[in-house]
Amino acid sequence: MNAKYFLGVLLVFNIYWLVLLYNSFLLTILLASLFAIATSSLYNKVTQFTRSEFLGAFISSLALALIFFAPIGYFIYQAINFVSNIRPSDLELFTPSIEQMMSYVPSYFDFARADIREFLISINITQMEKDLLKYLISIFGESMIFFKDSFLIIIFYFFIQFYRNKLIRYFKRIIPFSTQDTVALFKEISVVMGTVFYSIVVNASLQGFLFAIVVFYYGYNPLLFGILYGFASLIPVIGGMLMWLPILIYESSTGNIINGIVIMVYSIVVIAFFADTIVKPAVIRYIHHKVMNSQVNANELLIFFSMIAGLSSFGFWGMILGPAIITLFLSLIKLYEKLYNKNDSIFKMGTKYKGNGN
Repeated sequence: MNAKYFLGVLLVFNIYWLVLLYNSFLLTILLASLFAIATSSLYNKVTQFTRSEFLGAFISSLALALIFFAPIGYFIYQAINFVSNIRPSDLELFTPSIEQMMSYVPSYFDFARADIREFLISINITQMEKDLLKYLISIFGESMIFFKDSFLIIIFYFFIQFYRNKLIRYFKRIIPFSTQDTVALFKEISVVMGTVFYSIVVNASLQGFLFAIVVFYYGYNPLLFGILYGFASLIPVIGGMLMWLPILIYESSTGNIINGIVIMVYSIVVIAFFADTIVKPAVIRYIHHKVMNSQVNANELLIFFSMIAGLSSFGFWGMILGPAIITLFLSLIKLYEKLYNKNDSIFKMGTKYKGNGN
């Protein structure tokens, strides 16, 4: 057997076992790599300022943890604190009797009072309490998994940034493209990922801040609700409604329906219309052209739909994976077209040369 083919078989066999070995970490390593690509400009500026690759990697990792993962950690802390303080006796205090529930039935429903009573009796409040606790425990478990993944992403991100220059030099050697094509490919992915990352942070922070202002006025925790709205705003169309609708229902149930309506109108007009519809596209354009200093044309609508597709396919992390996948695909197509045209030109020149020789 040819030594080259034998080596290729061994390499494929070894890659298979490497995938099995690191299967639990593949997603976190991929996400850490994408974050490193997205924040490469930040790392370069910090490294130039500190003149230390270690400090550059450490400070950029700390910045990523504070900007992106600290709010998630705060939310998880609040969720754990809420779940740990729930006791069955507390739920019983909020469980009204059948007679209490019947007292809320308007008099014009007297003709159906017997049917309503029968329906209320059929509801298993105890089972609902158990299901609620089970649901909260499930949220707690998922939150811990998310927190573990976030921690691993930061660790891998640090080492990728610390060895960044060595990794870039290594990939330049093994990728069968010219140095110019490799740099151009990396730059296109870096620009789009940077635009996506920074626009997500800025827009989520802006919308969360605007929502925190109004809920603070009505006595809610502005930090918690601001963080929740910031993450909810990442969900297209219905994201904001997931926040103001429960508050509207709660305020209405306590007799403060005007407060709920004010929060709803403020969220729709100021946040959903002004911040999300008008300010958000302007922020994306500004980041793309001014912050990233890019002349690469990035289709904002394509990025938007790739984020939606990523959310539906991969969950929360799909916001990063979606744009990365579509950007890599378009960049490879562009590179393929360039190489094809180059080879086609060489072929035509060779044919013309042979024709002149004859």
